[in-house]
Amino acid sequence: MRSRWLWKQNVMQHPETNPQSTNHGLSIVGAPEHYDLDIGVIYTYEDHFMSQLLNSLVQSGPDLKLRLVLIDNASVKGVSAWKDIFPATTVLRNTQRLGYAENLNRILQHADAPFSLLLNTDMYFEPQEQCLSRMVRFMRANPDCGVSGCRLYRADESYAHPPRRFQTFKTFAARRLGVSWLQDEVQRYLYLDNDHREVFDCEWLSGCFLMLRRAAVEEVGLLDTRFRKYFEDVDYCLRMGTAGWRVMFNGATYCYHLEQRASRRWLSKDAMVHAMSYWKWLRKWGWHPERQLPQRPQDQRQPRRAA
Repeated sequence: MRSRWLWKQNVMQHPETNPQSTNHGLSIVGAPEHYDLDIGVIYTYEDHFMSQLLNSLVQSGPDLKLRLVLIDNASVKGVSAWKDIFPATTVLRNTQRLGYAENLNRILQHADAPFSLLLNTDMYFEPQEQCLSRMVRFMRANPDCGVSGCRLYRADESYAHPPRRFQTFKTFAARRLGVSWLQDEVQRYLYLDNDHREVFDCEWLSGCFLMLRRAAVEEVGLLDTRFRKYFEDVDYCLRMGTAGWRVMFNGATYCYHLEQRASRRWLSKDAMVHAMSYWKWLRKWGWHPERQLPQRPQDQRQPRRAA
């Protein structure tokens, strides 16, 4: 009861992390009382991704009690085609379209399981890999881990480098402008010196796959909705770290992110939104956000071979 009280108090004390609208529709399909993992998915219009995502997800943790928390983000078609794929599904219907962080907060507010998985819609899981089972075992084995991620591959099988360090202006110049003499900065930013099949602490993880510990979420609070698109994941990982929770990469398992990467086009609208979110993040945390993180024992910071 105390953790629930703290959770509600934190939302009240930090209104910027509270979803703007609370009078949305809620329906529960075949929901048991207890789950091992709540999985949050947002649907707006991504029909071509939904079936392969949900059907691959439900086969990736057969030893777990899974619940799908499915957001109908004021879609035209609705979500009736997908609400029966999981044994237990909670459908949250938005009466107006909400931003990404706002929708993730809705998921977290309705999640009851010890762990929650926040996902982009353009994801795919190979059932034989049993990614969900492996990630839950990893979180249980690391009780001080507040948020974790796994290896991510793109549709062309290239590696997506999900663990990253906080971006600097050098990183920006090296990646966006292709400044050759700053390529060491890219290597540092993407943890290229680390074996991506190892386990190690990192500064932040790609928000397309974030497994969160409920106890950590109750302490840290909801996502900051001032980041409407981009940097909501960076910000949340930093908040986890400053609260003393570990942000950990687990290289023992993987899934696929069939990403669109719209912000890579330098003069695109998404690139401008990305730049503005970065500036907003710097205004919040300053030029050296990594200094906010507590120093950890050397044995925690060193990579180790994944089990």
